[in-house]
Amino acid sequence: MNLTPGASIHKGKYILETQLGRGFFSLTYRAISKSGQTVVLKTLAESLCQHPNFDQFKQQFLRFAQKLRHCKHPHLVSVLDYFEEAERPYLVMEYIPGQTLAQIIQSQVLPERQALKYIHQVGEALSHLHQFGLLHRDIKPQNIIWRQDSDCVVLCELGITCELTPGAMQTHASLLSSGYVPPEQYSPDYQRTKATDIYALAATFYCLLTGHPPLPVPVRKVLQAANSNCLFPSDAQQSRLKISPEAMQAISCGLELAVQKRTQTVEAWLASIPLPKKLRTPREIETLRQKDTLPLKSSYSNQGTLLSSPSAQKQTGQQYEYGTQTIKRTLRKPKVPKKVVLELSLKKLPLKALLMTGAIAASVGVGFGFALRFNGPDTPGSTILHTEQSFPPRSDWPVSEPSL
Repeated sequence: MNLTPGASIHKGKYILETQLGRGFFSLTYRAISKSGQTVVLKTLAESLCQHPNFDQFKQQFLRFAQKLRHCKHPHLVSVLDYFEEAERPYLVMEYIPGQTLAQIIQSQVLPERQALKYIHQVGEALSHLHQFGLLHRDIKPQNIIWRQDSDCVVLCELGITCELTPGAMQTHASLLSSGYVPPEQYSPDYQRTKATDIYALAATFYCLLTGHPPLPVPVRKVLQAANSNCLFPSDAQQSRLKISPEAMQAISCGLELAVQKRTQTVEAWLASIPLPKKLRTPREIETLRQKDTLPLKSSYSNQGTLLSSPSAQKQTGQQYEYGTQTIKRTLRKPKVPKKVVLELSLKKLPLKALLMTGAIAASVGVGFGFALRFNGPDTPGSTILHTEQSFPPRSDWPVSEPSL
């Protein structure tokens, strides 16, 4: 099929503009949709189209595209469409103009705070992808695009063709992503898991901080056998790069050569390097507060599960267990105005208490009335307000003469 610029694809729905990439597994083009939107088209390369198992590859490609279309995340490239034409499968994705992180760090490595923010964004997209039972398989700075006019990055170029054939896996590992590929991706005998993506994510974090990827797995194995596995630069270089101990520890856990020693989930790995609250947007902070996931004090390790014991869950906090360590999250108590507290207290006052108070008040009033009125009202001194007045007899009282 003609895949030159200007060619029409899918009954004129897409017009090819230019080729963006040509790899051993796939071809990537920029195209214009019928509605005028710029998109990216990806399809299998000629080497796979001529392969005896091409029909199997095509079905795997289309199934993967179908699952990807349901994965919607702000830091993950969106899949807009997929189809088959002239026996060739196609995947249509959004076009994101901007530089890749690999291009950005060519001039200068990123400060740790900035690199940490980008890694958290990529990690959140990766976690969302894992929830759909999918793996990326090709995380590296070249596949992370900085979105223009924003401070956000987008994870692109999912490794949709990385595991079509055993030979393709080894070629991909040794030629395309050296330094970002864990040992299990070098051999078809090992199963790929979430920890496979975590290795590449940690390697990407390493590259953003140092300017270059970690040593390839074969070299690291040789150094490890000689007891000289230096993962990080010398102390002088570390001081110049200003890599924190927490970042070094997280990278070391993510780059463990043994899968069982590596951090097993993206959430647990990100928890080991929590994002400072100053780097979160107001919307992100509000979302975390609503979910009660904004910790004040926490300690993290590997896998995480909520403890169900009564002592672990209190009204003022929650306790989580990650591997052999524990996270304690203290939730801030909201400040409630005194007026609202009084109104709530009155609303919660039982009806019986109100009736009892009214009865006591009525009894006191009646008793006081009887005490004031202890005699008949028709005689002097019958009340304290009507006291009896007596005058002693005297002879010198003035007597007025009757007037004539």
